[in-house]
Amino acid sequence: MRLSPSLIRWLGALCIGLSASSQAATPWVQAGDLTARHHIEALQSQGCLKGVTLSWPISWAALMKGYRLALAQQSPDQANACKNQHSAYLQKALEATRQASTGAQLTLGGATQEPLYTSFSSQVEDEATSQIALYSMGEHWAANLAVGYVDGERDDTHLRFDDTYLAGIVGNWQLGVGAIDRWWGPGWQSSLALSNNARPVPGLWISRQMPLAPESPWLSWIGPWDLQVIAGQLEKDRAVPKARLLGARFVFNPLDSLQIGLTRLAQWGGEGRPQDLDAFWNAVIGRDNGQTSGLKEGEDPSNQIAGFDFRLSLTPGDVPVGVYGQFMGEDEAGGLPSKFSSLAGLDMVTDFGQGSQRFFLEATETVAGSWISERRFNTAYEHGTYRSGFRHYGRNMAITWEGDARALTFGIQQYFRSDVTVALHLSQATLNQDGVIRAQVPTDGYPILQSVKEQDVALAELRIAYPLLGGTFHWLLSASDEPIVTPFEERERWTAGAQWTRDFTW
Repeated sequence: MRLSPSLIRWLGALCIGLSASSQAATPWVQAGDLTARHHIEALQSQGCLKGVTLSWPISWAALMKGYRLALAQQSPDQANACKNQHSAYLQKALEATRQASTGAQLTLGGATQEPLYTSFSSQVEDEATSQIALYSMGEHWAANLAVGYVDGERDDTHLRFDDTYLAGIVGNWQLGVGAIDRWWGPGWQSSLALSNNARPVPGLWISRQMPLAPESPWLSWIGPWDLQVIAGQLEKDRAVPKARLLGARFVFNPLDSLQIGLTRLAQWGGEGRPQDLDAFWNAVIGRDNGQTSGLKEGEDPSNQIAGFDFRLSLTPGDVPVGVYGQFMGEDEAGGLPSKFSSLAGLDMVTDFGQGSQRFFLEATETVAGSWISERRFNTAYEHGTYRSGFRHYGRNMAITWEGDARALTFGIQQYFRSDVTVALHLSQATLNQDGVIRAQVPTDGYPILQSVKEQDVALAELRIAYPLLGGTFHWLLSASDEPIVTPFEERERWTAGAQWTRDFTW
């Protein structure tokens, strides 16, 4: 395991003592805030939170509204039971958000090599990472200007503006522009739709601010619902330069215990591709299956995936338990998605000792058609026209395991009341089951982080987060039982990384 000179410099900078208080810096729970998600999901499972929790980020205002609505509908005994360590965390985080209306956030970090596999948790990006962000929030708007410098061997875009955004509220809708991480789905280790595995895609978005239930008696059965629509711009150095990313996600809560999400994503346009209104409309209505849709060769307007997911929350014996699944199709048949990849999981929350624990077991299969159809290799997240696949700067925008993979992960997470979090994830995975890499990388493109051959690997990942010097320090240690060989390099079996983040408010 090697330590780069840049990593040594940044780890030295992490030891510098500074004085200020750490506060929440965004008006929403970010994709990657593992501790916040744990407490929020626990409250939702206990019936102490109304609303949807399958799309991240989620606004703090919506969460507090959902908490108050849940308490108002309960008996005094039930409401008192909801005033627990999970709701205490939510109240504390909201108060921190209110106090941190204007300030700056500093992030410093480094790793022995670029981390290969990710989960729903913030982590260091590469061998050396630094970012300074200036933020401000008002009653109806929020802005964040983030300037980062990342030094690594694979992605040579050193100066980055990831996490920069400007958002405002109009009625019950949030309008925004910028580059923020998203996680669409119920999984803890992976998502088959959007995740934080790749760098965030810059673009526009519109979403509901408060996912309230419809007032109409004809639609009230939907329950609290959320709609998010995004339009983003992918990078230049890919098989179709400057292709665009379109996405829409609808999540509803027909029963207090059941959430259902519907997702559709498309790569569209780009240099040399049809980009007029007719092509856009064909993409929107799903007329993009080449000659089978009546299109001539080269007129196929988009590469689309679509599917659904769910989470069922139960409390047998007053222990919150969740059953969840996600299915994403690579093609359509009869107007509906087909050739599904699949994800299924089970999680449970306990309250032993001075804190709480979450246990989960999650299985993923990304061979297209692996669920109720013929298995098709080299299909999931790939395309004949958009040959860089469903990736951004070489990393899959959805599943961390990439296509044609099978993985089973067991996770144990400990959340202490002292704001210390320890998470251990153990995975057994079969990577690239057909042993083929179909994606095309142009001369100046970014190497794809996918195993070059079929490979059975066992992986372990340990994450620790705790307060330090007024901020939060994150440790990452991961290991595989054998080296994983990607088109870029044969990776070291061990990866160690650290990241420190602190807010300064005024």
